[in-house]
Amino acid sequence: MSLFKLFGLKKKKVEDDPRIRVTDEISLDDFILINDQTWEYRKKVHPKALTLEFWEENNLMDRILHWGELKSEILDVGCGSGEIDIILAKHGYVVTGVDISPVAIELAQEHRRCHPDLKDLLTFLVHNIEEGPLLKKYSSALFSHTLEHVLSPDKTMRNIIGSLRPGSHIFVSVPLKKAWRDRTHLRHFTARSLKKFLMIYSPEVEVIEDKKGKLLLASVRV
Repeated sequence: MSLFKLFGLKKKKVEDDPRIRVTDEISLDDFILINDQTWEYRKKVHPKALTLEFWEENNLMDRILHWGELKSEILDVGCGSGEIDIILAKHGYVVTGVDISPVAIELAQEHRRCHPDLKDLLTFLVHNIEEGPLLKKYSSALFSHTLEHVLSPDKTMRNIIGSLRPGSHIFVSVPLKKAWRDRTHLRHFTARSLKKFLMIYSPEVEVIEDKKGKLLLASVRV
């Protein structure tokens, strides 16, 4: 008997996922649409991932909070629905979260409205970082589970760096190889390939494998 039958679980049907497989040739409008669909899909199939409780217990959140280079003010690129940023604000950090998806940012704003005591520590913006850096300068940045998705990694990295003060650090996390099956992933990384890519932008790069979480984690000084 399969585990699905044993525990009374149902397999997710591939056809339930409304998103097409993303390629480098996708138009920007379709890319934004697919990002919006991602968040609508997550609300349907994995609503727990839209809760603070889920992320408070997540290995990635623990890694971020114990990252020695994390300083206010923080820029979170590809912030999604904002749970990580809410948790960071609870720890006293000032966070600006940006995402290309209006649906994701609305979810983040809903979280913010539920925590009025944190409103002065949180800003959420619909912004395509590939189009240019933010005017404000930040002291650290998060680039978590985003690099595998973006259309132009080079433009994205250069504009993140352009949004930071000299000597700041970027925390990068991506899935280890094909740890997650996701039709919106444009690229996959090993520790070696991630470090090679990041060293285009800085000679000070540290990459580690978190095999338990199936993650690659990197710190980049800019």
